[in-house]
Amino acid sequence: KRTFQAKWDDKMITFGGEGQEEYINGWGKLIFAKRETMLTYLDNGTLKLEVHLRTYKKAEPDSFVPSNSFCDNMLKGFNNEEMSDVTFEVGGEVESAANRRKRGKTITTRFHAFHAILRLNAPSLSDMCRPGDEAAVPINGVEPEVFKMLLYFCYGGKVSEDELEANAKAIIEAADRFGIVNLKLQAEAVLTKQTEVTVDNMLDNLLYANSKNLALFQEKIMDFAAENGDKIVGNVSFSSVPSELISDILTAVARGKMSEGDAS
Repeated sequence: KRTFQAKWDDKMITFGGEGQEEYINGWGKLIFAKRETMLTYLDNGTLKLEVHLRTYKKAEPDSFVPSNSFCDNMLKGFNNEEMSDVTFEVGGEVESAANRRKRGKTITTRFHAFHAILRLNAPSLSDMCRPGDEAAVPINGVEPEVFKMLLYFCYGGKVSEDELEANAKAIIEAADRFGIVNLKLQAEAVLTKQTEVTVDNMLDNLLYANSKNLALFQEKIMDFAAENGDKIVGNVSFSSVPSELISDILTAVARGKMSEGDAS
């Protein structure tokens, strides 16, 4: 009869021995398989065991510990006139996307904010006003709905993926204008993901990315240039492209040709 020993509560217990009924409930049955039977289960000389453990101890219910309510309380002050010291009047004139020399009229919308919050999260916007100003600060060139997203973000709110996808460029331009860096980066990531770069739109996208300092978007365009150098050279006019960008494009095209050479 095979046995083995283990230490338990400063005692040495011999499993498989006599007089151990008191340990049956805690350690299971004291009946061992025969050695010749166990040898049939060896895998290249190794006995592999799959052990399933469970506890009968009832878990104690977790006591309720409230989380920090700062973010929720901040959002309560969003666009709250009583808790604000500056006012913005948004709309009136918005540049036309098709022709920037034309401007369309929109209905103005008033927004209220607390200057200290803007100073921390939208420094360029906070520079346009002073706490306690009675007159509303006019904001042109931004749709009221987009400005609402920006202000909501400054108060700790989250702009949804759908809103970012539908307003990516408008959010980028407004966030860049008012110094809301993190929101601009979020919108840039969405714009980069949703934009399909082609030979026809590569140049416009590149000039836009460069003008707004969109490093991630510009990297995607340069990768396209590296992979499609033969299609770009001779088919795209670079007369309006700054010299530093032309240098970057040529470097990308050359990098792509080197990669093709290494692959072949």
